[in-house]
Amino acid sequence: MSDDTFPFDFDHYARTNWAMLGVVVPPFSIEADPRFMYLSADTRRALSKVSFMVEAGQGASVVVGEVGTGKTTLASWFHSRYQNRKDFIVARVDEPPKQSGLLLLRRIAAEFGVRTRRATEDQLTELRQFLIEKTEEGVLPLIIIDEAHELIDKQFEDLRRILNFRDPRGGKAYQLILLGRPELDINLRTAPDFNDRVATRSSLDPLTPQDTLGLIEWRLQAAGRDSKLPPLFTEEALMPIWQESRGYPRRICLLCLHLCLEMMDQRLPQLTAEFVNNFLDNNDGYRQKSQGLR
Repeated sequence: MSDDTFPFDFDHYARTNWAMLGVVVPPFSIEADPRFMYLSADTRRALSKVSFMVEAGQGASVVVGEVGTGKTTLASWFHSRYQNRKDFIVARVDEPPKQSGLLLLRRIAAEFGVRTRRATEDQLTELRQFLIEKTEEGVLPLIIIDEAHELIDKQFEDLRRILNFRDPRGGKAYQLILLGRPELDINLRTAPDFNDRVATRSSLDPLTPQDTLGLIEWRLQAAGRDSKLPPLFTEEALMPIWQESRGYPRRICLLCLHLCLEMMDQRLPQLTAEFVNNFLDNNDGYRQKSQGLR
């Protein structure tokens, strides 16, 4: 059967259902979308510290947090912020190549549009020339590496060597943001020469109940829901959501997404604690799928 003869309009169905919640777009996607980033106290501190160090040309910044605490969303925010500025050029590595310093350098070079080379020293030379040229033009290169807990000592050493590059005025030729799990802090201890060059460290912890409510309300507002409308979630519904998610933003969003889908299916006007508890009691499959998001 061709698409032209299929009687069901999925796009119209989706738009109509989400409109039942008073939103324009789905509010609880678990994708790393900086538009939906909630500024918890930890996130606000990390943004402030890292942004200052980057713009002051201080070198390397480190952000650590468990799985699901918002590191990749933060990486997306930094990437979006600085790639749109004329005085920055950004290379983003979402997951570093494993066990290879050269492959990491080649990935960074490719992100910057620099020629890739087959030898480490040649690649470092290409990068050094590019970085210095950009700083001479008044453009500051920035490298963002997510999942940086996977970096090995050789890769830290190569990043340190690049940090030693200086622009003609004596400043650092590039800025670096590393984001990873808490193991990143442990791994840095085995690379003391690089560790000594880290200008600032931040951590992202699970949210408090108050911040969990703040995240839910912010995402609904960012998705287009009018703040003058009655609350979509009752205050009593917050505690079972927080207890189930343990305050991890990604798990909060996944649970709220499933709750909203169920709510729309039943055409309910509001999510209550009873509704949340009933959903959790009757959806063991949801719990199994969510285990990997902690």
